[in-house]
Amino acid sequence: MFVGRVLYILGLIFVFFSTTLLIMTFFNSQDILFPAFGLLNGFIAMGIGELVINLNHRKREESKK
Repeated sequence: MFVGRVLYILGLIFVFFSTTLLIMTFFNSQDILFPAFGLLNGFIAMGIGELVINLNHRKREESKK
């Protein structure tokens, strides 16, 4: 459960900072490649974290039955 929450929080941090950098690069007309990959990485980390949390929750519910 801890790993899932850490992945989800790290994903949120990546998404937040990548979005900020993406907005800054539009105003400075720089390359948007690195913020775009950071945003993608953040979404992937959030998705995997959510899957781990759901898997642990299902295991806990099945063990109670």
